[in-house]
Amino acid sequence: MLHAGPSPKHTIMRKTILFITTFLVTLTCLGQDWDRVLRQELFSALNTPADSIYIEDRKHLEKVKGLTCSSDIINFYYTTKTGDKIEIQIVKGPFEPLKHENELVDTVYKLINGQKHVDYLLVKNIIDGRYSYGIDGTIPKSEIKSLTIKWNEQNLIIPDTAFSNLYQPHICLDNLQVEPYLTRDNKNLYIYLSGSDAAGGYSVKFIFDTRKYLTRIVGTNEMTNGYDFLDGTAKVNN
Repeated sequence: MLHAGPSPKHTIMRKTILFITTFLVTLTCLGQDWDRVLRQELFSALNTPADSIYIEDRKHLEKVKGLTCSSDIINFYYTTKTGDKIEIQIVKGPFEPLKHENELVDTVYKLINGQKHVDYLLVKNIIDGRYSYGIDGTIPKSEIKSLTIKWNEQNLIIPDTAFSNLYQPHICLDNLQVEPYLTRDNKNLYIYLSGSDAAGGYSVKFIFDTRKYLTRIVGTNEMTNGYDFLDGTAKVNN
């Protein structure tokens, strides 16, 4: 007895199921690979490997509230669940080029028929001898003028180097607004801040204890939510 082969309709259905299955497996592998790549990128942004102890999900921490802000100044006045009083102020102001040494680009030349011609511009983004964030070979328009914190009436020690190479800061924005958090043991304060956009975009997580600035983590990944990237929780579909 001859058996009829699968109908064209069934053949198309099987091919469709096979395609969808293959696509989902590929997407899953890609997601896992991106998670690994994102984590490697985050760890490469640490000042030292020991700073990895500050990578944690802010959504599980106590958020500092009491926000007031304008276009140039942001303040937080907050009493924690344990009764600590925290005051934070960040002031933004115009960048003054004449007060800085700017090495933003280098011109690279090539010889054509014995004559020197411009080949391309090499972006350096160096201001005052430091690599600077928030720019892409151009003079920034704004900078952080000051960052001050009081914790139970004690002024924290914060050197200018903690923020002096972070330009075009976002102070009062609905998207990626400044966000401070307290760790579960009330020993550390995190402040998240973002700046600029596109190729110059960045997010930074400042870390403090009850007396002083400790370190920071700066991320420049454009494909994720910047704060989630700093927390190590960013996903490829963000």
